[in-house]
Amino acid sequence: MENKIKIVQFVEAFGGGVYTYVKDLSNFLAVHQSDINCEIHLIYSPNRIELDKELFHKEIHSDVFLYEIDMQRSINLKKDIIVVQKTRRILKKIKPDIIHLHSAKAGVIGRLACLRLVSKNNVYYSPHGYSFVQQNISKVKVLFFKFIEYTMPFLFGGTTVASGNTEFELSKKIGKSVLVRNGVDFELPDKIFSPQVNSSLTIGTVGRLTPQKNPKAFNEIALRLPDVNFVWIGNGELIDEITAENITVTGWIRTREELLQKINSLDLYLQVSLWEGLPIAILEAMAMRKPLVVSNVIGNKDTVDNNYNGFAYDTIDEAVEKITLFFEEKNRFEMGNNSYLKVFKEYNKKNNFLKLINIYRGIIK
Repeated sequence: MENKIKIVQFVEAFGGGVYTYVKDLSNFLAVHQSDINCEIHLIYSPNRIELDKELFHKEIHSDVFLYEIDMQRSINLKKDIIVVQKTRRILKKIKPDIIHLHSAKAGVIGRLACLRLVSKNNVYYSPHGYSFVQQNISKVKVLFFKFIEYTMPFLFGGTTVASGNTEFELSKKIGKSVLVRNGVDFELPDKIFSPQVNSSLTIGTVGRLTPQKNPKAFNEIALRLPDVNFVWIGNGELIDEITAENITVTGWIRTREELLQKINSLDLYLQVSLWEGLPIAILEAMAMRKPLVVSNVIGNKDTVDNNYNGFAYDTIDEAVEKITLFFEEKNRFEMGNNSYLKVFKEYNKKNNFLKLINIYRGIIK
């Protein structure tokens, strides 16, 4: 009998869109394990504040082997060496054939831990948004993060799995890369969706209130449009930057069903991030047939064909101008339907995960 292929998913940034992606991928592999004769292992850190541990254990497939490791986002040489050692001990027991690393910290820790345990050709890395594209860090940090991202594949090999077109263009300059777009499942959105017409235009976004998600810009846009209702679906440490009276902050949403219901209540989806990988929240909004207005940054702009399913903007003035176009119900309806057509064609989870499986198996180079 042919031996099972042992696949390890390794992640530190286990929250938000990365959580959704890694959990969905692990579950997808588990469901299809008989087709590809594989065994799925997930090594993760439980320390991200947005991780709901109880919900995670309900949502993860029972056939996925789980390993918790205490990892921190910040760099701490002493603690990080201990994490490398612990990870390496786990990998020696698993004896993986393939390892897939998610986000920058796991990209470094994982490569060090699997050295000489996993073939370089079977190491995969998903940045989920390169650290050096952050706009709230110093030039010194940008250079440091660039140095890390360029050095790791040069020294340790591996293939970068880019989640969107613009990330792919960056990754090709760094090393061996493939494009496998993020994706969503359409069964639940199709079930929940119902046409929405609010008495006042209602605009929303999904995310944690952090510098990356740029709540200050969201607040400024709301102040410019006092007759429009705004909804921030989430919570976070920068909640004090939300001061506009026409913004409602929902707090944390537990399940995908609740999230989709909240998105369905919107007329327009607004993403004001300073940087991204390729946000699953936008894809969920597209699956719920919402037109988009998004900041013109890596990841966000991959989801928009201007004047087809929404607009990418460069300034707050431009964002406000584009939003006013959606005072017309016809524009909301047409561009919302176009969002669905685009996400179904380009960001279909089943199709994209099957492509990734074929890359794992060496069918696609």
